[in-house]
Amino acid sequence: MLNTWVASVFIGSVLFVGCTNDDTTVQESGPSTVTGELKEWAVSVDPESVPAGEVTFEITNNGTVQHEFLVVKTDIADGEIPVDGDHFSESLEGIDVIDEIGEFDMGTTESLTLTLEAGKYQLVCNIPAHYTAGMHTAFVVE
Repeated sequence: MLNTWVASVFIGSVLFVGCTNDDTTVQESGPSTVTGELKEWAVSVDPESVPAGEVTFEITNNGTVQHEFLVVKTDIADGEIPVDGDHFSESLEGIDVIDEIGEFDMGTTESLTLTLEAGKYQLVCNIPAHYTAGMHTAFVVE
């Protein structure tokens, strides 16, 4: 009886090991690249979410005027940051402006590399009247 039990355990172990996946390497995500476009009156990016870590934004101004590109960490809903006149205060409670590409000319592409924590963000142009005209999009870092 004991020999039968030992044989059953041995055979079960062999079958279990034979059914497992030997490829157990965990793939770490490398830096993420987000491409985007600014134009009157929109901000669009692809992808719209990335894993936490290093992120490079490659943003093209396809508009007819200068635009800027701000990365803002906030739980405020997309497009709902309170404005003071024709733009929002970058020191407003509830928002954290991580960094920006300052005003840049139409037809040009600029890059910005950041290390981002998980959370909700808005990608915006905060030149007077641009945010309220629709130059914002939600962005998620997971």
